[in-house]
Amino acid sequence: MVGESIEGLKKRELLRSLIDANKVGDLMRKKFETVDPETALSDVVAKMKSSDLHEIPVVDGKKLLGVISYGTVIRKKNLVIGTKAKTMVESTPEISLETPLTEVAEHFLSSGYRHLPVTKGKTIQGIITRANVISVLPKLKEIKSLKVSDVMSDSARSVHEKDLIKNAMGLMRDLEVRTVPVVDDYDRLVGIIGIKDLVQYSWSGAGTPNQGRKDMAGNNNPVELEVRSLMHDSPITLTADDALTKAINTMVDKNISTIPVVSGERMVGIVTKYDILELVASVRNRDMVYTQISGLEEEDRFSLDTMEKEIQSGLAKIAKFTRPLLFTIHVSKYNNTGNTAKYSLIGRLTTENSHFMSKAVDWSLGQATVELMDNLDRIVTEKKEHNLDVRMKKNLHKKV
Repeated sequence: MVGESIEGLKKRELLRSLIDANKVGDLMRKKFETVDPETALSDVVAKMKSSDLHEIPVVDGKKLLGVISYGTVIRKKNLVIGTKAKTMVESTPEISLETPLTEVAEHFLSSGYRHLPVTKGKTIQGIITRANVISVLPKLKEIKSLKVSDVMSDSARSVHEKDLIKNAMGLMRDLEVRTVPVVDDYDRLVGIIGIKDLVQYSWSGAGTPNQGRKDMAGNNNPVELEVRSLMHDSPITLTADDALTKAINTMVDKNISTIPVVSGERMVGIVTKYDILELVASVRNRDMVYTQISGLEEEDRFSLDTMEKEIQSGLAKIAKFTRPLLFTIHVSKYNNTGNTAKYSLIGRLTTENSHFMSKAVDWSLGQATVELMDNLDRIVTEKKEHNLDVRMKKNLHKKV
């Protein structure tokens, strides 16, 4: 165990130094689009679509005020398109030309943004993207041995091709994702749909025959359209055994964030830029495990202390077998009946040797967290015992 920890530490330190040797100023976009505070939301969305941006900086002269995000747009209900940009601005993490790339990756995870402004003081200098960060990995020999299965999520949610657009938007809102795979009646992958497709349709001012105006509210749009009418057919796919570098190069070259992982015609998982950023952030120098909880609604934040206590307790148990580096957990609510809702939790753990995923569902957020951490502890223990058994068998064969 000690030998493995020292070896793992050396590998992480080497990988961190190689990643952080890449400078933000060399990777960022120096030419970028912005909007001013008085720009109408309809024009903001149009510019984001034409420039292929998930976030766009709002500036007053050269001073950065914040960004407007697609995520903000779909979270707002009954939002009038005539709304000005200044009422939609969100703050961003502070990233300078000197910020280490592993820290930038952590900011992407914590903020959920796809594009982040780089500043000097209050003045914007450029834009760095998730693709910019992960693009440095394929050239590192330490990454070349990894497979898609090492980072992919094997519990990806999908929508049916006959589902309504509003259902796809609801799933994206609940899971805080921007792209969702589409399946047919036989659970076969038939397409993929992204937030840019949905936002452009829902907020473009297309409207019904009597609503073709730019100032209409979001819930007045004709969202009875089926997903298959907007989805992208024949999506790019990978297998679990494909090299991770292939996934990264495909994402960067094709400008896509999400790739379904298939076995035959069936989807068995999904790999995203977020998954790869977790790998980058996991090697950052820190004294404690990086932990993030997303999807928690304001009314459930009273359970945050309980969740954090159970998470820390669970990670302490896991630390007896392997060192936890990064843990993310996403909370979704469904089956709302009166004052009662059911909670669905998905947790992803990165350790010094592997990646693990666990799910839990319960009417109690605290109990769901306990179940999630117990599941993770069991999975990690089983993996450790399996590895030990494999080593023992190898040693026996050597003696024979």
